[in-house]
Amino acid sequence: MTSTVAEVLDLLSLAEISPRTFRGAQPVEDRQRVFGGQVAAQALMAAGRTAPGRLPHSLHGYFLRPGDPVAPLIYTVDCLRDGGSFSTRKVAAAQNGIVIFEAMVSFSARISGIDYQQQMPSVPLPDSLIRIEEQLAPYADEYDGWWVRRRPFDMRYVNAPPRVAVDSDIAPPPRSRLWLRPDGVIPKDPMLSSCLITFVSDLTLLDSVMLQARKTSRGPGIVASLDHAIWFHRPANFADWLLYDQHSPNATGGRGLASGRIYNRSGALVASIMQEGYLGRDT
Repeated sequence: MTSTVAEVLDLLSLAEISPRTFRGAQPVEDRQRVFGGQVAAQALMAAGRTAPGRLPHSLHGYFLRPGDPVAPLIYTVDCLRDGGSFSTRKVAAAQNGIVIFEAMVSFSARISGIDYQQQMPSVPLPDSLIRIEEQLAPYADEYDGWWVRRRPFDMRYVNAPPRVAVDSDIAPPPRSRLWLRPDGVIPKDPMLSSCLITFVSDLTLLDSVMLQARKTSRGPGIVASLDHAIWFHRPANFADWLLYDQHSPNATGGRGLASGRIYNRSGALVASIMQEGYLGRDT
C-alpha cells in the first residue's frame, strides 16, 4: 500500500510508450504482490487516455495472476468501439510479457434522462468515529506495524474492522461500513476521480467476507481478489468524506462475493461495486 495521496496520484501518471501502450509506476515499498486497486485504476487511466472527452460508466476486470511489486506494469489498450454515445476499450496489464489483469471498460458521452438512486444508509457521522490507526493500536506490534501504518486516506470504521473482529467470540454479520477521505488535496479532474474511486473500491471491499471467515488481509491463510466490477454513477466529492457500504450476500466453494456502494457525504450514490474473493481451502 502507498502511504500518501501524492504517491497514489503519481501512480496514475502513466508514461506513454507508444500509441495505446502505457507504463505504470510501482510504489517503492515492501510488498508481497501488487495491490489490485492500483492495477485496476492504472488500467482505467490507460483506457481513458484513448477516449478523450468521455468518462467511464463501467469497468469489468479479472485478476489473472499475482503481480510482481517490482517489475514494470505495461498496459495495452485495444479500441473496440467508438460510435454514438459509447466507446469500449479492452485493457491488458502485463509484466515481463505475461498478462496479470484484463478489463473491459465502457465510456459514455453525457446523456440526460431518468435519475434515481438507492438512499444512503443512516450511520454515525465520521467526526464521531476514530481513525483506523487508533482502532488497531492494540495490534501495533504485528507485521512490523502493518495495522497502524500511514495511509493515503483517513479511514473510520462504523463497525469493527476484520482484525478486531477476529478476536471476537462470534463472527460479526457480513457487513462493513466506513467513512474515508484523502489525507491530501485531489485535483478536480473527472477522469482522475474515476480512477481514484477504482483504487479506493478495492481497499476494503472483501471486509464483509473476511468478517464471516474470521480472516484478515494478512491471514490466516490466503485472501485474494478474483474479479472486480464497477459502475460509475455520479461525480465523487474527494474534498469531503465518502461512505463505503459493503455487504457479502454469499460465500461458497472457497469464494466470497462482496457488494459495495460508495456515497458522497451529501447522500449522492457515486459508484456500485461487486467483487468475488478467493479464501483458500478449508483445512
